[in-house]
Amino acid sequence: MLRAIQSRLELKILLLIILVLVVGFGTYVILTIQRESEALIIQQREKLRISTETLAAGIRNVMLTGKAPYAVEMVNDVRQNVRFVDITIYDRFGREVFLREGEGMNTNVNDPMVADVISTRSPRSAMNHADSGSVFTLYEPLHNRPECWRCHDPKEPMRGALQVALRPSAVSSMSATKSVRGMAGALGNTIATAFRTIMLGGNGDQMDTLIAASHTIPGVRLVQVYDRMGFLHFGPEDYEIPDTRLLDILAPKTSAHVYEMRGKVVRVFVPLVNEDRCQVCHGSRFPMRGIMMVEFDAATLASFAEDVEHKFTEAMQAAIREGFRSIMLVGRAGSARFYMDELRSLDVLQTLRVYDANGFERFLNPPPRTRPELKSVIANKDTLEFMEGEDEAQRLVRIVHIPNESRCYACHSSNHQVRSAIEVSVSMSEINARLATNKLRSAGAGVVTILFVWLVIRLFMRRVVVTPVHAIGQVAERVGAGDFSSRAEVASLDEIGRLAERINEMVRGLRERFHLEKFVSQQTIDAVRSSDLSGVKLGGSRRTATVFFSDIRGFTAFSEVSEPERVVAMLNASLAAQAGIVKRHGGDIDKYVGDELVAVFGGEGMVERAVRAALDIQRELPAIMRDRGMDSISVGIGINTGDMVMGAMGSVERMDYTVIGDAVNLGARLCSAAKPGQVLLSETSARALGTPEWCLLNELEPMAVKGKREPVKVFEAVQRA
Repeated sequence: MLRAIQSRLELKILLLIILVLVVGFGTYVILTIQRESEALIIQQREKLRISTETLAAGIRNVMLTGKAPYAVEMVNDVRQNVRFVDITIYDRFGREVFLREGEGMNTNVNDPMVADVISTRSPRSAMNHADSGSVFTLYEPLHNRPECWRCHDPKEPMRGALQVALRPSAVSSMSATKSVRGMAGALGNTIATAFRTIMLGGNGDQMDTLIAASHTIPGVRLVQVYDRMGFLHFGPEDYEIPDTRLLDILAPKTSAHVYEMRGKVVRVFVPLVNEDRCQVCHGSRFPMRGIMMVEFDAATLASFAEDVEHKFTEAMQAAIREGFRSIMLVGRAGSARFYMDELRSLDVLQTLRVYDANGFERFLNPPPRTRPELKSVIANKDTLEFMEGEDEAQRLVRIVHIPNESRCYACHSSNHQVRSAIEVSVSMSEINARLATNKLRSAGAGVVTILFVWLVIRLFMRRVVVTPVHAIGQVAERVGAGDFSSRAEVASLDEIGRLAERINEMVRGLRERFHLEKFVSQQTIDAVRSSDLSGVKLGGSRRTATVFFSDIRGFTAFSEVSEPERVVAMLNASLAAQAGIVKRHGGDIDKYVGDELVAVFGGEGMVERAVRAALDIQRELPAIMRDRGMDSISVGIGINTGDMVMGAMGSVERMDYTVIGDAVNLGARLCSAAKPGQVLLSETSARALGTPEWCLLNELEPMAVKGKREPVKVFEAVQRA
């Protein structure tokens, strides 16, 4: 066995490859899996980083517009459409804000009154019992009116229901004292809360919706809003409170209500404090934004006091309903949760709930989440990135802070450096599962690969590798010796077969380039490509073609008085312009002889194309030369059609693929006879051209031509106007 291995290269290679595969492939598999794991984690980290930074930038810029509800909508849109991430937003105290869609909803509502109100579309009332005493509760349907159809399906008759109940202690207090002021204050607070919510949503221009709706609340006679200077901004202009009175009320700069009882009316003045969240529009210079005045009918309020439990509950429900409806109508549904939260903090209210058409409670704010890791992010302005959970529950988490920049001070005070924090996490379960699968596949592939290599090398080494490589080597040797007719005959389609094909393409390219060195025209290149392995041979064939001669007039005189550099520049510019026009019309540049251009047109329509090229040159060349800053020149052009010899002329070492013959000579004579700007055609070319609409052919005096016993007919081609 050892002697066989020593004497046979095939077995040596086999043994070496098997050993290398066992050691190397195993190491490779381990390193590959490790690199893949690192790459996937890096990719996941980068995706998480980009998502976090993009979201942070979006929230920061939306918040700078002063429209926080839009930021909530943006975050909810991202949560809904970007499913691979989970987003949590915290304030600077580490409390979660911007709740997830559905978290502000309770689907487990077991109140039969709600279902009854929605199904019958009629209001209901009930006396519920609580620890603090009996509570009178009102249930009111929220009908789907035409003005609501922008957001709600017109086919649905109901939007939901509203439940309101007063706190028993507030009811007993008002019943005992007949507190007209307390009722006016509660109703005024409700209207002012709706006003603040709409203003904070950036819809102050639609405030008339709320003002008009407020006048339908029982007992309300008038609602007006004044700015801090005492100017009326919202509400009827029939009557205005004197400026001095308003400024006196605003002078203490507190939120304390001021009440006035004048005859049949009761007025409550609700100061509008310039809170942090209001300063994006109102600035931070003044502590007060303005004041809201709500005027009530004193007799109506007195009737409320006689039956606080029923009548005042109905009035509060109407005030809440109209505020809620106004917020929804101006398109600020996202702000309704904040409106409900503020109302629930009123002392007079025991219960305030809103239900949708399915009977689910909406606009709730569950207890916010907290995370201990936020302390370092907020305190040190750190960026945290870590793994949490295990196996399928493992997630990659990134927490970044949103700084409290100077441009944020309009809404946020300047006594803290961090406004909020954003947590974005992605699940690692898919990556972990992929890595586990890759480990098993790699191990199995390693075993199969080793066995397969053993069989391939043992049975097919010579046929698949040795013989084709030997054939390729022989071709390389012959090409090195200058034989470009060699070809590697390898039939396989594998890498070696493709290598052989590349070698053959290389040899073919070398052969073409070798022969193309002797030619310059397109006809020359075509001749080389159509030649056999022995190359292009001297000689030619008779063909019918149109020869085109163009010569610059006055070039000799110009070159005698001009600098050589200027002469060369002018000549190159002129010939390049003419060559471009000739090629545009399908002509082939045969050669350049000094200031003369020789071209050949062949095939169908060759005379027409040649004449069109000549006329285009006469028309375009002056402008082209002028645009290039060159001296204006003119050319004479001669065109002839006839039989000529086309082929390789010269010697084996240096050939010139060109055209010769009497027809070529006549074309040259016509060019010499052409005046500046003139295009001359022979009788043969003129007859082939016919009488086109775009060109005039003027017959000239016959011209004596060297080599011709009789004068030849000459025609001048002129462009029709």
